[in-house]
Amino acid sequence: MLSACSVTSWFRIAVALLGFLTCLGSASQPAWSASPQSYDFKVFLGKDEIGRQRFDVSSEGERTQVRIDAQLTVKFLYIPVYRYRHTNVETWEGTCLREIHAETDDNGESFFVNGIVRNGQLQVQTQAGNWTGEGCIKTFAYWNPEWIKGERLLNSQTGEYQPASILAVGEETIPVQGVPTRTTHRRIVTDKFTVDLWYTLNGRWVALQSTTKKGDTLRYTLQ
Repeated sequence: MLSACSVTSWFRIAVALLGFLTCLGSASQPAWSASPQSYDFKVFLGKDEIGRQRFDVSSEGERTQVRIDAQLTVKFLYIPVYRYRHTNVETWEGTCLREIHAETDDNGESFFVNGIVRNGQLQVQTQAGNWTGEGCIKTFAYWNPEWIKGERLLNSQTGEYQPASILAVGEETIPVQGVPTRTTHRRIVTDKFTVDLWYTLNGRWVALQSTTKKGDTLRYTLQ
């Protein structure tokens, strides 16, 4: 069971590090003809289940839309002591981000990230200020291992454009929905956190794991 004094000091970092991917936005959205591919995860902190996060991915031609929703709650003696809500819609063209609308409630602290490509530049607005990015910008697109590339990735909670290294760890067998499954293991390393990701050999995302500053494990298991 979690101790109440530890929750606010490190759980905020554990969740924020995932770059968790963001809001429906107020702009009208295009109709997507392809059936969405969904990733529905239970989220655990240590042994405690703390919520769920869902990713829905739809494509039409060269465009891909990703909708993300996270609802997490940490309890101490059955009393909620921490809540996290995050929604996000990203639109990609090819392997580059074209638009993002994200909102986050991090235990009462609000964040937003709005970005759109104009004149070949991604113009980003956040609660901390605005910036403009050049070239092919990507988020922490855990759901597509071929898109997690480059020397920087956009954190969809804070709007930071963070330096990142992506490492291929190797092949491993892990349980996926109760079945031992051969997977490829990748790792994302930034100056603030490390995230481990597992994919089936045909590229489907099936697990995520990270470690908090207190040494507890944050883990996603596919439903």
